[in-house]
Amino acid sequence: MSTEDFSQLACPNPECPAYGQRGAGNLRPHGWSGRGRRLRCLRCAVCGTDFSERANTPLWGLRTPEDKLLAIADHLAEGVGCRATARLCGVSLNTVLRFTRRCGKHAEGFHDLKVRGIQPRQIQADEAWAFVGKKRQTL
Repeated sequence: MSTEDFSQLACPNPECPAYGQRGAGNLRPHGWSGRGRRLRCLRCAVCGTDFSERANTPLWGLRTPEDKLLAIADHLAEGVGCRATARLCGVSLNTVLRFTRRCGKHAEGFHDLKVRGIQPRQIQADEAWAFVGKKRQTL
């Protein structure tokens, strides 16, 4: 019996009845993948789909080590530029740009999926009024 916890993962197959259901108990270990056997492969017991633990994440299909990708994300979140991030993390600028694009698309999809049906009762337009006030002062 496996002692590994797969409760944070879900089947990535949209046609599976257990699609997207975390902690459903339908995932079984199915080997390893990647250099040095770094990534756990899983199989959905309901539909039989094989997938990596990185499926449906911005890290899926990338060969850069996870610690470097997390360092890139941390630097970018702190406002460090792409060139400086590449230099600090020891990767190419293209790696940083590709990862940034991929994370942005993933975040946009996640936002669109989760943020729905919001009906704000009040909107604070402080920023808009500050902008208008500055424009009026220059006239």
